[in-house]
Amino acid sequence: MTTVTIDLPDQQAATLRAKAAAAGLTLEAWLMRLAEAEVRTSRKQGRYSLAELMQQCDQNAPLSDEDRAWIDAPAVGREAL
Repeated sequence: MTTVTIDLPDQQAATLRAKAAAAGLTLEAWLMRLAEAEVRTSRKQGRYSLAELMQQCDQNAPLSDEDRAWIDAPAVGREAL
């Protein structure tokens, strides 16, 4: 395990210790839990296939005026047709 030392202003350190104590943890354990949660979250945010993204779409949802203007705009580069 790697140990990192961070110098915080007294008020900020006290606030973080209070949040940790409210969770029944030491500051070190609380920060470790936050770091582990961040790792779990970042692992879930991987690459998605087009099929997975399309499953999340509501194909019957109306287009906004902005979306309609973007779709109707002329091509300016290498857009997929």
